[in-house]
Amino acid sequence: MMSLKEFKKKTLRKSAAYNGLSQDLRAIRSYFRDRNAPKEIQKYIDTHDVRKLQLGANRNGLTGWLNTDLHTIKGKAYALDVSKRFPIPDNSIDYIYSEHLIEHIPSNIGMHMLSECKRILKPDTGVFRVATPDLNVFLGLLEDHLSEEQEQYIKWFVDLCLHDYTPYNGLEVVNHIFKGWGHQFIYNEKHMVKSLREAGFKNIKRCKVGESVHDALNGIEKHGNAIDNQAQNEFETMVFEAQA
Repeated sequence: MMSLKEFKKKTLRKSAAYNGLSQDLRAIRSYFRDRNAPKEIQKYIDTHDVRKLQLGANRNGLTGWLNTDLHTIKGKAYALDVSKRFPIPDNSIDYIYSEHLIEHIPSNIGMHMLSECKRILKPDTGVFRVATPDLNVFLGLLEDHLSEEQEQYIKWFVDLCLHDYTPYNGLEVVNHIFKGWGHQFIYNEKHMVKSLREAGFKNIKRCKVGESVHDALNGIEKHGNAIDNQAQNEFETMVFEAQA
């Protein structure tokens, strides 16, 4: 006789009704986790003297930080939608970090996100750090004469991201960076600095990946681990820090 466990595994999980119910239950759990996120966010603020917020953390949480993402990830991040007003008081956060997030939202939403970061950071002492692909790096791949580093990046990118028989050329890479992974808007240095200034930030400085004069922001980049190539992450990524 088939056990109940075997019945569930072999029969129920094959049915559309079971799969639909499972999806509904996951959606319900997600809804209540997201709904509870503002309370958890406030609890973090109430219990930390130095408050550090990561936006778009996914599962790459930083120890001692308030890690957030679009939806709550149990044990990893709390829900915070950057397209809306952050559920965080004015002038209450010391550090904010965003790694490879802002390119996934339209530029007007990106501007809203930057303005919200400025609002919640402590005046003069609060620091925002943002890491995102550098459009100028990708446009440089279209030049007639490429460096060895550029050629290596093109080969790595095509092998990793594009289908078989794709030629190794910069145009393939540039086209994909605009449409791949849900990208919405790719910044260059000029536009990123302009956006930060319009949001009210000052003392804007470009940094190297993984390096900061602030201990809390030093060595926190994780995108290189996500793509399993630190060198290529350093090649494609620009990082800025700005003071509130």
